[in-house]
Amino acid sequence: MNSQHKFRFSNKQIDQDVDNFIAFTKYFSDMISRHAIETGIFNYTSAASRSLLGFEPNELSGKSLYQLIHPDDRPIVESFVRQEATLEGEKTSYRLLRKEGDYIWVESIFCQDTRKKDGTSKEILCITRDITELKLAEAETRDSETKYRLLVEHTQDTIGIMTSDANWIYINNGGKKLFGFTRPGEVIGESLFKYVHPDQHQVLTEHLEKVKRTQRPVDIENLIILRTDRDTRQADVKFIPTNYKGRNTVQVVLRDVTERKKTEEMLQQAEKLTVVGQLAAGIAHEIRNPLTAIKGFTQLMDGAMENHYVSVILQELDRIDNIVGDLLILAKPQVVHVEQENIVKLLSRTVTLLNTQAIMKNIELITEFEVESIKIACEPDKLKQVFINIIKNAIEAMEKGGRIYIKLRLLREGRILIQFIDEGMGIPEDRLTKLGEPFYSTKEKGTGLGLMICQKIIRSHHGTMDIRSEMDKGTTVEVTLPTHFNDRKMGER
Repeated sequence: MNSQHKFRFSNKQIDQDVDNFIAFTKYFSDMISRHAIETGIFNYTSAASRSLLGFEPNELSGKSLYQLIHPDDRPIVESFVRQEATLEGEKTSYRLLRKEGDYIWVESIFCQDTRKKDGTSKEILCITRDITELKLAEAETRDSETKYRLLVEHTQDTIGIMTSDANWIYINNGGKKLFGFTRPGEVIGESLFKYVHPDQHQVLTEHLEKVKRTQRPVDIENLIILRTDRDTRQADVKFIPTNYKGRNTVQVVLRDVTERKKTEEMLQQAEKLTVVGQLAAGIAHEIRNPLTAIKGFTQLMDGAMENHYVSVILQELDRIDNIVGDLLILAKPQVVHVEQENIVKLLSRTVTLLNTQAIMKNIELITEFEVESIKIACEPDKLKQVFINIIKNAIEAMEKGGRIYIKLRLLREGRILIQFIDEGMGIPEDRLTKLGEPFYSTKEKGTGLGLMICQKIIRSHHGTMDIRSEMDKGTTVEVTLPTHFNDRKMGER
């Protein structure tokens, strides 16, 4: 009697538990279902199937879960639910078909029904929830990350991440070009200060402190970068406070502005030359008229009376006349007479002309020509003027005597290189950049127009002139000229 009463109580308790479970699942947003392991047939489905899949629970009765799974995901899920690990309630994600015909991403927890004592249950319990928005957000994040990474890796700017103490954590491929690395990983763990000119360390420190203090982006212009090959670059830098892997870091964007700065300097120089040319034209004409009268009357005085001061005045008047002539050369294009000239002979004649002056100063002029003869299209007198000016400057720079080398060799693509190498005192680096500017000269009585005119003549021949110098070792002037060019364009540059 007691045993029968106990049995009835247990059944009533079970029925109550079942009613409570069904009532609970009615309002549960995740779909709870029970399936046969082999076939996937729905044996039970909670009310959440309406909101999740659009099916009424009774519509899913007799259907297979496997048939609703996307064909690409089905083998994975079938294999997954048959694993012993699913006894522990493992989860997996897959695409599930809705009644309207579209698929949604879901995440399900599968576990085998272990109510039978012998553990021979052929059913699985499944709790399924919609993760479509999460999957789409993850995909969008991955796409954004991929696009950002591609953008970062292929941009010409150097982009990286540093610690707050300026040690590199990451740097893109653009850093290889700016710093001279073979691979970006070389700089990881090193300090930015190592690659910045010491004169700017204080500025860099102040700006990094400002980033920490304000948590706002900070810019530095014209930061001098020291490359691994000891060359230098100028860069504009932006520091942006950011968070990387849970710690405060600084994103760095460096833009190489070296070429832009050179272009700006060239434009400024061109503008300066234009202004000088315009001024020169007016000044030269205004000076030449009274100068002619003064010179004429002085010459009459020189013939009428013997006076040492008169000859000095005439010498200085001649010097003024030469300066006016130089100004006029700058002021207007010259009439050109292009002809084929043997450049080797032209250089040899120039050396012969200046050899006596060189010997008087204990200087030896040495020629090294790669060829015995080569003709180029040029104005011989103009080029001779350039060569004389360069060699005379070299002679004047060698107060203790020495050697001046004049070398000629052929380059590719129809060009020749002429080098003038002296053993003089050299030119300081700060002055070297100003050579060629009007009225700037390293000589006490120089006007700065000689070199400026030389550059103008070489440019009119579609050539280039570069000057390198080292203190106490000497100066090298390199003139590059084409062997042929369109003479109708000559003088326009």
